[in-house]
Amino acid sequence: MGRRLQWKMIAIAVVLVIFGSLGVYPLLAARMGISRPRWLIDKQLALGLDLQGGVQLIVRVDTDYAVRLESQQRTLSTDQALAVRADAVARTIETLERRVNELGVAEPSIATQGAAGDEILIQLPGMTNVDRAKAIIQAGGTLEFRLVELGPAASAAEFSEGPHSAKAEVLREDSGRTGEQTAARYYLVDRRAVVTGRDLRSARPSLDGNNQPAVSFTLSNDGGRQFGAVTTANIGRSLAIVLDGRVRSVARIDNRITTDGSIHGSFTSQEAQDLALILRSGALPAPLTFLAEGSVSASLGADSIRQGAVASIVGLLLVIGFMLSYYRASGINATVALVFNLVILLGLMAYVGVVMTLPGIAGFVLTMGIGVDSNVLVFERIREEREAGKSERASVNAGFRRVFLTLLDTHIAALISAAFLFQFGTGPIRGFAVTLSIGLVSNLFTSTFVSKTLFELALSRDTTRSPINHEGNRA
Repeated sequence: MGRRLQWKMIAIAVVLVIFGSLGVYPLLAARMGISRPRWLIDKQLALGLDLQGGVQLIVRVDTDYAVRLESQQRTLSTDQALAVRADAVARTIETLERRVNELGVAEPSIATQGAAGDEILIQLPGMTNVDRAKAIIQAGGTLEFRLVELGPAASAAEFSEGPHSAKAEVLREDSGRTGEQTAARYYLVDRRAVVTGRDLRSARPSLDGNNQPAVSFTLSNDGGRQFGAVTTANIGRSLAIVLDGRVRSVARIDNRITTDGSIHGSFTSQEAQDLALILRSGALPAPLTFLAEGSVSASLGADSIRQGAVASIVGLLLVIGFMLSYYRASGINATVALVFNLVILLGLMAYVGVVMTLPGIAGFVLTMGIGVDSNVLVFERIREEREAGKSERASVNAGFRRVFLTLLDTHIAALISAAFLFQFGTGPIRGFAVTLSIGLVSNLFTSTFVSKTLFELALSRDTTRSPINHEGNRA
């Protein structure tokens, strides 16, 4: 065995170990109950909504609201209105991504869909509580601190009499606890906010003086200076904390307050965590309307995994059976290259963080077909070179050299198709496109470099037998 061939074998072994560790080991370790090493186990291939179960929602962004809001400040042309609509959808997606990421959902999918471009598909794998998901996604997240003029009152009508400032408005108090039935209370508050959520630097769940769940917050330096000046000038008055147009809590200003404070409101621990999450992620630029909602059970996902695994194994065995029966010894070469291809594919998907979905499994199976097709092209070209009277080594070199451009051309064409599927498709279609793209890259490596190295290894050990064995050209 020459030194050049040795280096090729070492390179293939290193690639196999690396991608096998990333893609195959975490799957086997999870099945066998092994939890070490943690950093490698964390690389386990993530499962999508259709395989793991979870929540799927479709919402529409009220882009008309965004246009109306913007038109109050300037006169909008048609192009400007379209830009405002597109910006509202883009900022909504950014806000939703921040909220979903803080929920700890593994590999969520948030993407636009629909002809108008104002619909958003939200997939949350592993989450089962549809109501909680809707509450967090739909919450406006607009936080304001306003001075209280009068209140509380049992009804808004109590503020209809008497000289009240035109700069004040009546707001209802909301305890914040889901499903809690309490007597309605109203406050007359200043329309101007002392500080808003834009001045918020952080928000986190905490406990109040009575050891009850609350939300602590920290304002920015500019917000803290503004808050400090207003609270200093209004000691003895009440301050309302207003969230999404409802009074969440009211507190007396006993001293100067700058950057740190808290929100109370009879929260449960979960509600305090959700409110802190919403405040951290920022306000939505426009209201949302739910168009569809649903969930996929974990048991249905498990069935999909089993069926997908069976389909993959059956497809692999049929391919191996065909290659071994038709190409015999060379079929072993194709089988080894195919297995290498699948190992590299799994490793790359795990490393990049691709989510495996049911369409992704289809892309996985298709990759096996592409691998076989590549090997068939190479083998047939080598056979033609042998029939032309060339030596075995010359036939192998010429076969791979002349087929390489054909393989490169077909793989690039397929990658372009996959790119369009990813660009214009929704979640499942994108999953298929990503899996196919990675499979094409790994297949080009295995069907040329790995397969050729295996031929060279066979030729270095036995120069008396042809590397191609099938009907019409038996050794």
